[in-house]
Amino acid sequence: MLRKISLVVIIIAVVVMGVLRFWRLDAIPYGYHVDEVSGAVTMNCYATQGCDAAMRPWPLFGFVEYGQDKPPTYIYPGILWAKFFGTTVPSFRGFGVFGLTVGLIGLFFLGRTIGGFGLGLITVLAAACSPWMWCVSRVLMESYFAPVFVIWGLYFFWRSSAWWDWALAGFLFACAMYSYPPARMQVPLMMATLWFYEKGRRPLPWRLSLSFISVFILSLIPLAANYLYGSLSRRFNTISIFSKDYLQSVGSTGTPWDIIRIFFHNYFLHLSPDFLFFTGDPSYVHSTRHLGIFSFLDIAALMILMVFIVLAFFRRSWIDNPVIKDRRWLLFLAANFFIGIIPSALTNQELPHALRICGSWPMMMLFTGFMWWSASQCVALLLPAAALVGILSGGVLSYQYFTIYPQESKGMFDFWIKETAEKLQTQEDWQQFLMVFHRRDYHCRYFMVNRLKLTCKQANDIWWNLHDDLVKRGLW
Repeated sequence: MLRKISLVVIIIAVVVMGVLRFWRLDAIPYGYHVDEVSGAVTMNCYATQGCDAAMRPWPLFGFVEYGQDKPPTYIYPGILWAKFFGTTVPSFRGFGVFGLTVGLIGLFFLGRTIGGFGLGLITVLAAACSPWMWCVSRVLMESYFAPVFVIWGLYFFWRSSAWWDWALAGFLFACAMYSYPPARMQVPLMMATLWFYEKGRRPLPWRLSLSFISVFILSLIPLAANYLYGSLSRRFNTISIFSKDYLQSVGSTGTPWDIIRIFFHNYFLHLSPDFLFFTGDPSYVHSTRHLGIFSFLDIAALMILMVFIVLAFFRRSWIDNPVIKDRRWLLFLAANFFIGIIPSALTNQELPHALRICGSWPMMMLFTGFMWWSASQCVALLLPAAALVGILSGGVLSYQYFTIYPQESKGMFDFWIKETAEKLQTQEDWQQFLMVFHRRDYHCRYFMVNRLKLTCKQANDIWWNLHDDLVKRGLW
């Protein structure tokens, strides 16, 4: 009876956190980040005029001048969302939350496939209450679509031994690589660990492996072509630790030893106690700055692991100890958690960076769910304890996010531009607005479309005419 009540409480907590994730998207975060307005402008252009923000007709990646080009796995589903819910930033924030919700559902099914209903439920509870993804899931960014594709890819990979499930897994892993640049390194490395993990568990029929690999490779041909003939690498060239400008700024000559030293320094920033347990990501775009990226559930899961390790030393015959019985699974999760940090450690800006290591997030959620569920099989009272700790984690996170975070994060979301635009009345007001914020290309175009009801092309032409005029007058 206690077990059933605990599971019901967990379900309620997950649903409540799911509803809260959609609440007040128009007001929190307050204002719009440049990544959000660039994404909104791009998807509006696709949805209304069949082009990206640079007026290129139906490209695979939507070009943006700031940050990374918008991927097709994000843009094209976003077109359908825009048809039903509009093209404002709050609307597209809902699209991002919806995408992450699909990932939470995937974590439940993945956990259930691995260890049953209870494991799936605790895993999704950990994910629903995770500070790691909460803030970013409510900001209009495509990054978390990558781990969502990985989650569903793993689910279909482990669901059955049917060739179509493995082919679908290969396709979804490829989609993850389209969705976010760090996944282009993390996913192939994860696939290598997956091969080693599976090889020790069961035979891998060549037909299944062939369907998986062939679909994966074929799906990546357009991505490879865009790297060869497009501009996908320009963002990494700017922020990587191999950048000549960056190396000069830190007084490095770029020797192999310097690169290795910088890499490990960056890597271990992501394992610092402050980042993991106390303050999280230094950017308010990615964090409330009052919690680490690990929730109380995650921290308790690490403590449970330590207990199991101690018991393994003192009770070697205890075959039910997951450290002994499920060591291959735990090693797989650990390896991929640490692999997910590698891409971020190769960059030089805003470190430690919770978003760039989002590939590690589903591995941590699966670990948390697995440790709590394993412990609850040994001590029945730990299942209601998991429910209570989950409620505490979600409650603290929600309180901070909806009461403290809105004021503290305002400066990161250019709120003054939004407030100014919403007060504009006359044509003269708009002309002054464009002059004041003329360097904010996507903000200007976003508000012209969503306030003045101009088309994407009209807003683009107005801004570029202003740009060219200011250049001629020497004011740019």
